[in-house]
Amino acid sequence: MKKLEIDSSARLIFEAIQQLGWDADSSSVIDRIKRLELGIPAEDEIAFILSWLGKCIIIHKLDQKQYPPESGESFQVPDLFACFVKDDVRVPLLIEVKSSNKKKLSWKESYFNKLKSYSSLVGLPIIVAWKFYRIWLLVDIDCFKKAITNYHLTFEEAMKHNLLSHLAGDFVYKMEPNVGLHFHLKKENLVSSEQIDPSYREEKWQVRIEQASFVNSGGKELSTLHAGLWPLFISAEPVSEERFERDIIHQSFVIPEDSGMHFAHSALPILLTFFMDTEEKIHWRKHLNDHKFPVHFKTFYEAASEGLKDNFVRYVIHQQPYKIPQFLEHIKKAEQKL
Repeated sequence: MKKLEIDSSARLIFEAIQQLGWDADSSSVIDRIKRLELGIPAEDEIAFILSWLGKCIIIHKLDQKQYPPESGESFQVPDLFACFVKDDVRVPLLIEVKSSNKKKLSWKESYFNKLKSYSSLVGLPIIVAWKFYRIWLLVDIDCFKKAITNYHLTFEEAMKHNLLSHLAGDFVYKMEPNVGLHFHLKKENLVSSEQIDPSYREEKWQVRIEQASFVNSGGKELSTLHAGLWPLFISAEPVSEERFERDIIHQSFVIPEDSGMHFAHSALPILLTFFMDTEEKIHWRKHLNDHKFPVHFKTFYEAASEGLKDNFVRYVIHQQPYKIPQFLEHIKKAEQKL
C-alpha cells in the first residue's frame, strides 16, 4: 500500500475517533469512517478536476474544527482553499463545495453570513463549487440573492455566472455527427452457444480484427490521429452499432445526430470509468492521491482545437460569465489596457 493511501486512511480513522471519542466501540468507528468516506467525494472530485484543468496551482482542504467553540456563532470555515493563475496573476480564494440535483441552492441567512464573515476575516474571496448531476459550476457567492429569509442561487443564475471556464480553463465542445470508429471482425472459433428462447440464440465467438478505421463527419478516413482524439471521442459517448454477415461482424461506434454539447471537465469521470475494470463508483480520494490522469488536459484541448479543422469537432466554446466578479476586476482592467 502506498504511503499516501496509508495517510489518507489514518486521517479518516483519526477523524472518526475524534468525533466519537476514544472510548467508542469499533462498530461505531467503522460506521463513522464509512459516513466520512461518503461525505467527502464531492470535495475530492472537484479538487481532482481543478488539478486536471491546469490553472489551479494549489488546492487543499481546510480543517473545519474551529476554536474557541463560540467562534462557530460568527464564522463558518469553507471546505477548500485554492489558488488559480489568471493571465499570469495569482488568484487565491476559498471554495464552499455543494452537491445537489435540485434546481436551487437555499442557505439560511446565518450560514451565508458566517461564510462571508470568514471570507472578510482572512481577506480572501469565496466561491461556490456546485455539482448539479454531472456538471460542475464555480460561482461567486455574491450571486446568491436573499428571498424572504434564506439566500438562494438558481441553476440558471449559476450557469449565467459560471467561472469554471474563465477562471479554471474549462471549455465546451460539440462533436460532429457521424464521426465514428469502425471495425470489421472475422469470426474464427465458436466459443459457446446457448438457446435463450425459441427465437433467440446467443453465441460467443473468437474474432480477428481485419480492418479498423476512424472517419470524420464526411466519411473521410484518417490514417493519423491526434493523441487526444480517442479520449475526446469516448467522452462524447458514441452510440454502438452492429451489423452481422455470415462470417463478418461490422461493429461501429458513432456520434449520433442529436449529440449535444459537452463540458470538458465532465469528460474526466467518463474516461476514468471507461478504464476501470469493474462497474464500481469512482473512488475520488484514491485518484486524487495517485494523481494520474487518463489524458493530460493540454492534449485533450489540442485534440478539440485541431478537430475543428478535420471535421471531427463542430464547436469549441469558452464560456464567459455574464458579469466579472469584483475580485477579478483588476485582471479585467489590466487586459483592457493591453
